[in-house]
Amino acid sequence: DTKIHSRKDIEDLTNLPFIGDVPHSETKEKIVIDADSRSSTAEAFRLIRTNLDFMIPSSSDDKLGKTIFVTSTTSGEGKSFISINLAAALSLSNKKVLLLGMDLRAPKVTEYLGIPERKGITNFITNKDLSLDDVKFSIPEIKGLDIIASGVIPPNPAELLLTDKIKNLFEEVKKDYDFIIVDTAPVNLVTDTLLVSKYADMFLYVARANYLDKRMLVVPQTLYKEK
Repeated sequence: DTKIHSRKDIEDLTNLPFIGDVPHSETKEKIVIDADSRSSTAEAFRLIRTNLDFMIPSSSDDKLGKTIFVTSTTSGEGKSFISINLAAALSLSNKKVLLLGMDLRAPKVTEYLGIPERKGITNFITNKDLSLDDVKFSIPEIKGLDIIASGVIPPNPAELLLTDKIKNLFEEVKKDYDFIIVDTAPVNLVTDTLLVSKYADMFLYVARANYLDKRMLVVPQTLYKEK
C-alpha cells in the first residue's frame, strides 16, 4: 500500500505547514458550505478559512487583495472542489472574493458547477477589446462571489501565461477584491502553474487521501524547500 491516508502520512514525509483536512463529501451538492451548513465538510472549510488568517503574510500593502493559488500533484485530487468551497467560505465572511480558473488545459470550474463553457481568461488575454467585467459571472448559490472561468482551451497555454496581460490581470483584481482564489494546473504534469507562481501570496497544495502515492510527496516538499 503506497497511498497516503491521513494527515499523519503527510506530516511524516514532509515539513510543510498543514492547514486542514477536508473529509470526503457525502452529498451530491457541489458547494458544501453555506451560512447554515453544519456538515463536517463545511466545518473543515471554516477551519481552513480561520487558519488562512495565520498563514497569509500581512504585507506592507494591505489595501491589495491576497492571491491564494490552489494546486496539487496530479489531476483528480479535488483542486476545483477545494477552490470553489474555499471561495464560498471566504465570501460568507463578508469578503470580496474572486475565483479564477487558471487551469487552461483542463478547465474544471464551469464543468464542476454544471454551467456551460463561456468566455474567460484565455479570451481576455487574446482579445484586447474584452475587459475583465466582460468575462466575470456569478452564481446564485454563492452571494458576493465573482468567477472568471478559464475560457477556450488554447493550443499554447504556457505562452499565454507569460504575457503581460496576466500581470495586468493580477494587478487589476488585487485592487478590487480581498481574496483571489486561483484554481491552477497540477504541478507534476505541466509547467503552467510554476510560470505564474510569482503572482501568488500563498499556495494551497491539495493531496487526496487514498489516491496520491506517498512517493509523490517529494514534489511539494521540494517546491516548499526551494520556496
